[in-house]
Amino acid sequence: MAPDASLRVVHEQLDGIFASFRELVLVGDGRRAAAVLAAFRALTSAHAADEEAALVPLLDGSARWPAELYLGQHVKLLAGIERLGDGLDELAPGRSGWRRGALAVLDRAGPVLHLAEHHHLAEEQDLFVIVAARAPHRLDELAARWHVERARHRGVLDEAAAALERGRP
Repeated sequence: MAPDASLRVVHEQLDGIFASFRELVLVGDGRRAAAVLAAFRALTSAHAADEEAALVPLLDGSARWPAELYLGQHVKLLAGIERLGDGLDELAPGRSGWRRGALAVLDRAGPVLHLAEHHHLAEEQDLFVIVAARAPHRLDELAARWHVERARHRGVLDEAAAALERGRP
């Protein structure tokens, strides 16, 4: 297994949580979407803080991109995630205008998704490669901490997944 595989899994799981959020918006389940968004925000924030403390300091002149790129993307991602909560309380099938509200949230989610994809790719092609060569144990340590943090949100995430599986808000 590649040294960075554990953090690639973390990225895949973060992407999955964000997909669940968007799917909940799509079906008009504003209550669950807000809960999943809160979990996503907390998990993304914890993951970014861990990367900034344990991985980014290992970057040097051999890095493809400077530390400022990763730090700036973290700031932009977290700000974008914060803006996604607006209007979630208006989402409920049968409520007047809920579909337009859902479209507005999904429109705001697009740039966050795009930035997250580019950010993950940059980390996987550069930051993780450098850390894997210098301190591979840090990658697994960060993944382990993330899984502990994710476990704190398991109830919300499992309940949302079950609701989506049932196909109704």
